[in-house]
This record gives sequence, structure tokens and C-alpha cells, in this order.
Amino acid sequence: MEVEFNIAGRILSASGTRVITLAEILASPVAAGAGTAADLTEDSIAAYCKAESEKFQCKVYLWKDREEYGNANVFNGGSDYEVVNEICILCIYDCGKEIVRETTDHWNEKIDSVI
Repeated sequence: MEVEFNIAGRILSASGTRVITLAEILASPVAAGAGTAADLTEDSIAAYCKAESEKFQCKVYLWKDREEYGNANVFNGGSDYEVVNEICILCIYDCGKEIVRETTDHWNEKIDSVI
């Protein structure tokens, strides 16, 4: 099985929206010890989101989407290689205050409003 990660975020400041990259997150003090996207925990994602929200005094979205690909059965009895397991962590902080921190078993549609 193949596992794919999508980790990114957005800083929604008065001067405009800025993309947060995985490289920025991994280089931060709150991600110390996390060498890859797989190593980032929900707590480290929330801590980074909160810190950036406090620093910029605005709303910050940060997410980690983990997709596991494998063979899935389809209606006609065959199989198809697709996402068979997904975990999506979403954190939203506004000026350091937690607004949303949730884990779902699918892509969290709240992210769509900022990408």
C-alpha cells in the first residue's frame, strides 16, 4: 500500500492570504524531531497553527491529510486502486484562540474555502 500526505495551511492576514508550506512547518521549533510529514502529530500541527495565529494576529488554517491507497472492490466484482483509508486533521486558530480542531475520515470540506 502506498501512503500520501498533504500538509499545508493558510495565513489569512489583513494584508492578504499566505500559503504555509510543509518545509516551513518542519523547520519550526514546534515540529522539532519531525523529519517528515508522517512524523507530524495532531498536537504539533495545532501548536504550529496557534503560534502562527498569535504571531500574525489573524486566522490560520492548517491541515494534514493522510491517504492510504490500495485495491478496493468495485460493484462489478473487479478491483480498482484508490484511496481505501483517509485521515484528515484540521486546525483553525484566530489570534491564538482555537476555533476548530477536528479529525475526520475524509477530506474536510472546511478547507475548500481557503484553497
